[in-house]
This record gives sequence, C-alpha cells and structure tokens, in this order.
Amino acid sequence: MVPARSGSIISTASVSSVIAATTTHAYSASKHAVLGLTRNAAVELGQFGIRVNCVSPYGVATPLAMGCFGVNDDEELEKLVSSFVNLKGVYLKAENMANAALYLASEEGRYVSGHNPLIDGGFTVVNPSFHMFQYPNDS
Repeated sequence: MVPARSGSIISTASVSSVIAATTTHAYSASKHAVLGLTRNAAVELGQFGIRVNCVSPYGVATPLAMGCFGVNDDEELEKLVSSFVNLKGVYLKAENMANAALYLASEEGRYVSGHNPLIDGGFTVVNPSFHMFQYPNDS
C-alpha cells in the first residue's frame, strides 16, 4: 500500500471500545486496543494516502456473541439485543457490518480515516441509568 500510495485498512472493534461495562475486561481492553491502533495507524499511514478505520457493532449474531449472551440462535440474540437499543423494528445483521465496511473501503469513503462508526442501533447514545421514555400510542 505504501508504494502504491493508496489503500484502505478496516478492523472490527466493538461498542466496548467506547463505553464501559458491556462485556469482560479482557474483551473491552482488546477492543480499546483495536481503536487505538486504528487511530495511530491512520496518523502514520495517512501521509501515504492510506485510510485506516474500524467498525464497531453491538450484538451481531455470531457464535461468540451467542455464547456471551447465553442464547442458542440468531433470532433469539437479535431480539435480546433489540431490547437494549433505542432503534426499534430493525435487527443488526452481519450484512449491516459488511455495508459499513464497504462504504469505508469505497470511493465514497475516500476522505474518511481514523474513524470508528458505531453500528449499534443507538445503543451508545442512551444512558442506561435512566429509564427509556415511552411515547403513548397515537391510536
């Protein structure tokens, strides 16, 4: 990439890279490390036209996530994760992560470097210390 003076490096971090108490200390530390490495590499490699980003999901149905949440199938995990996010009626799928990575790798993302898009249904914008406000039904 350096000789070509272009390229795109994309890593997978996690919402655990930006907020605390979502998982184990070891997992959280490793995802903080991914984010730190992403930012440092973006600074170092930007002079060569190389973009470096990571994407951070919350609760994609993978064997690791299902084990952490103690569920047995994709749909069960998607429903559980959906109960914690503020964006309702949509489930996070692996293809959502792929689409975010495709954007970062594409020509459309050519001026994006050092970023960590959170693909989390708004999970990280809600303070879990407060109860969610429920709007009354309009019907």
